[in-house]
Amino acid sequence: MDSIRYYVVQVDDRYYEGKIDFLTFTDDEEQAFAFKDIATANQLANEINGIVLTREVSYMELEDLSAQYLVEYEALPKEEHDTIESFCRELSIGMYE
Repeated sequence: MDSIRYYVVQVDDRYYEGKIDFLTFTDDEEQAFAFKDIATANQLANEINGIVLTREVSYMELEDLSAQYLVEYEALPKEEHDTIESFCRELSIGMYE
C-alpha cells in the first residue's frame, strides 16, 4: 500500500471541521476532519445531510509535508516552541490517564 485512504464530509460547499461538542465547518477541504472509517463518516453525513468524499494521500506526499512542517516548526520563536511542546506533553499525559 503506497497511500492512505481517508474520508471527508461535505455539506454544500463546506467541509466538516471536526470540533468537539459542536459542528463547525471550513471552506478549505485541506482543513477538514479526516475520517479513517467510512462508516463513521457516513453516519455523520446522514445526520447533517452531507456527502462523504473519498480521498487518498501517498506516503511520499506525507513525507514531503512532514519535512516542510519541520522546517516551519524550527523557524518558530522559542516561546511558540515552548507552548507547542507544553501542549503536546499535556495531551500525551491525558491520553494515558
